[in-house]
Parts: sequence; C-alpha cells; structure tokens
Amino acid sequence: MARPRAKLDRLGQRELVIERLKTEPAGINRERLNAVRLGMEGELGLGEIARQTGRSRATIQTWFDLYRQHGIGRLCGHSAAKAGRKCALGARAEKELRKKLAKGSFRRVDDARGWLKSRFGLDKPQSTVRRWLGKLGAGLKVVRPRHPKSDPGARSAFRSQLARRILAAVKAKVTDHRNRPLRLWVADEARFGLKPSHRRAWVTRGVRAHKSSLCRYEWQYVWAALQVGGGGSEFFYSNKADQAVSAVFLRQISQRDPRAVHVVIWDGAGFHPDNDGPGVPDNVVLVRQPPYSPELNPVEKLWDMLRDGLCNRTWRGLDDLMNAATRWLSAFWNEPRRILSLIGDGWMLRQANAC
Repeated sequence: MARPRAKLDRLGQRELVIERLKTEPAGINRERLNAVRLGMEGELGLGEIARQTGRSRATIQTWFDLYRQHGIGRLCGHSAAKAGRKCALGARAEKELRKKLAKGSFRRVDDARGWLKSRFGLDKPQSTVRRWLGKLGAGLKVVRPRHPKSDPGARSAFRSQLARRILAAVKAKVTDHRNRPLRLWVADEARFGLKPSHRRAWVTRGVRAHKSSLCRYEWQYVWAALQVGGGGSEFFYSNKADQAVSAVFLRQISQRDPRAVHVVIWDGAGFHPDNDGPGVPDNVVLVRQPPYSPELNPVEKLWDMLRDGLCNRTWRGLDDLMNAATRWLSAFWNEPRRILSLIGDGWMLRQANAC
C-alpha cells in the first residue's frame, strides 16, 4: 500500500496559488504552481502529476516540499535563490523583450538576437538567445491577422462587460426573462467552395509533393452556433447570406428550447439583423461583438479546423464537398466535449456564469 501523502497546504495558501495562476506568464514558476494545484486537488498521484507536467517524480516532490515548508514565495523564488551567475539579459531588456514577444515581432531567433544587439548591445550566440526565449515561455506560433481598425479598448470592454451587456439586452426585449432559462450562444457563418485550399502536409524529405488542383467558383455557406458552457451546437447550410437566411438560422436556434431565452453573440455583418429585425424570434436576443475582432468569437477556430479537414483535395462537386463537411462536423454535435474545448474555460465562460 502506498504511503499517504503529507498535507500539502500546511500554510493555507491555496487561494494565493489559484489567484497567481490566473496572471502568471508561461515559464517555470507557472509549471510549479500548476503542479502544486494538482497536488492540492488530491485526485492525481505523484506519478500522474509528473506525467502531466513532463517532469520527474523527484522534481515534483522537491516542489511539493518547498511549498509545504516555505509556501508560495520560496516555491516561485527557488530558481533565483539557487542561481549561479546573474543573467546577462537584465531586467529592462527582459521587460522589453516580453513586450516584443507578445506582439510576435520576431520571425526567427536571429531576429531577436539582432534586436538585442542593436537595442541593448547584447551580442550573444544564437543558443543563448534561444534559451532566453524559452525561459520567457516563447515558441513558434502561427500569427493571426488583425485589422488595423480593431479597437483594443473595445475588445477589452467587451470581455469585461459582456455579462452586463447580455442582461441589459435581455431585460430590454424579454419581459418575463426571470422565469425562463438563459442560453448563451456564439454564432458565425463561413463560405466553403470548390476553389482549392492547400495546406502543409507530412512529406518524405527530398520529395516535392503535388496535389490535383481544379479551380471552380461554386460555394455554399455553413452557419454554426455553439452553446457557451452547455456543449450544444446548431448547424445550417445555405446558398446565400442575407437577413432572411439569418432569421431562419435564428429560428432554428430558438426552437432547440422554445421556453428558454437564447442570447446569440455574433459580428456586425450587414445581413445580421437587429433585435427588432424581421423574422427574429421573440425568445432570441442578439448581442454584437466589436468590429474587426473575429478572435472574440470561438466559432472562428471551428472554421480553421474545418478547412484543415477539407484541404488538399479535389472535389467532384459541391455536394461531395458538403457531405464531407457534414461528416467532419458530426463529431461536434455527437460529442459535446468538443464544443466545450473550443469555448474553453476562459473569459467568455466566466461572463456567462455571471449572467
């Protein structure tokens, strides 16, 4: 029988760990805090926590002993306390480097190396700069486009005040909302057609891969609505996008639970009607996200994943394409956990729970 684990939170700092995890950037301190959080939950053994964090059992045990005896301060200051030479990067250079990384300013390690040399006179080898970038939690990621007219203030306000906006919109349209359940949806539409879409694929080194490419200009619209926190989904196909089609899709959402009030968040496209628009059901309340801010809508992730599932193929016709899209999307209405993973447990779910 395994030896029972000694009480981990001897100093009563559990809430401090949870709060710090919300703001701690990627890096060694976040790994330590996350391991301690898993340990305090008590559901995983030392081996499972080591596997989840990618560390050895001995390392996890060392972190636990630090937290158990000295608390969060020593846990997150342990590496600094045992460090040898002072890091040549310096506090000011590190602060500015973090800002540059947050904006995706470097395409290659050599770009960061050149910037450090010209800005701070730090002429370091590529291996050193790569190590610094890793310690700051940086990695190669796909940079997503953002319209220059996108307003960061509007995006921030939308994230922090969404619950308030939802309740105000519901009160303005539905008089008996207190006696009815509230369902929150994010919705969007995208066009998929026979114009070829080619993306990266695994290919044998030294071989130049080719794919058949026949360009035809036929398409259909796919409409999707994902329920925040509930795991539900609604999909709809159409040959065009206008206010009449939008109203049909909203009626489909409303009929999923006619007794509930359905709040639908989507963008300000011209064919998206207002709350008092023709054909909008009485139990549907519309909330618009800020202009030029598609990243606020989790459905955008779904479109990117669907395009991955349909790329690098030539379709016999539009029906063939849409049948493949239906097979791919079926996993989302058959397995609600996929919807939950797309929505995540971040700001949108917290705002939904505050309604």
